[in-house]
Amino acid sequence: MTNIIKFLLLLVFEIPAIIISILLFFYFLTNQIVSLKPKNHIWIVLLVFNFIQLLVLIPMPISFYYFERIWPATNTYCVWWNWYEYSSNTGCVILMAWASVERYFFVFYPRFLVGTWWKKWILHFIPILLCMLWPGSWYFAVIVISPDCVSVWDFNQVICDNPCFQTVHGGILGVLHLVLNIMIPIIIIVTTNITLISRVIYEKLARHQAVTWRRHRRMAFQLWFVSSLYMIGWLPLTLIGFVRFTGYPGFMYEHLSTIYFLLYFVPLLLPIVCLCVFPNAIKSTRDLLQRRINSRVGTIT
Repeated sequence: MTNIIKFLLLLVFEIPAIIISILLFFYFLTNQIVSLKPKNHIWIVLLVFNFIQLLVLIPMPISFYYFERIWPATNTYCVWWNWYEYSSNTGCVILMAWASVERYFFVFYPRFLVGTWWKKWILHFIPILLCMLWPGSWYFAVIVISPDCVSVWDFNQVICDNPCFQTVHGGILGVLHLVLNIMIPIIIIVTTNITLISRVIYEKLARHQAVTWRRHRRMAFQLWFVSSLYMIGWLPLTLIGFVRFTGYPGFMYEHLSTIYFLLYFVPLLLPIVCLCVFPNAIKSTRDLLQRRINSRVGTIT
């Protein structure tokens, strides 16, 4: 795949992703009943993280594939790009892992997380905050201020090539990066989704409660639909990393650049997926705009 094709693909998906994100934010801002529900907090946070990626991260590879080189070609820019890309990508994966765990409890133990104010803070807000702060702090330590090595950047490679923390100390920091920030969250996403769907089906067959089944099915579907995007995007990298750990360091090496490029489509497609999860967003926004237009017309006449 040539750089110009990559440039066009990212640009074509970037514009509608931003527009849909703004539509979803408008929906949440104008529908407090929806936005104040604890089960929707994680989706709002994830969309905010993702929106910042659309505005800050995606333009960097778009620029690279257009000019076919890093611009501006400075070490500071490369450090910034590496820090932000690693932090934001893994941050969204970790948030998705927590969203999967949290959704399981909201389906089967709804009072466990938010039954009292202290539970809401300790088991709901603080975990979300930690998911947001951990990746940025970790990669700031190993990329920006690490005394162990100095990265030599390649201005002819996307993201300026790999930062040096992945190879120092026998590669232990690179292993921790892959295991702690990618593999474990992806495993949590997969296992939690399988467990949730299996239990929802079991509850349907065992209890035959139509109302509960519809609510559980809807919540399980929302999680599965969003998390599938992360599983499709990140599972190949997780499996490749696992195989390489087991004694095949060159496994799929020639395809890694394509796999890393496809990861950019996770933030590009997330707004579309969330729009399917919240189908009332379009109707609610359209109705609200129509009411405001009608009220202005009525005031003028």
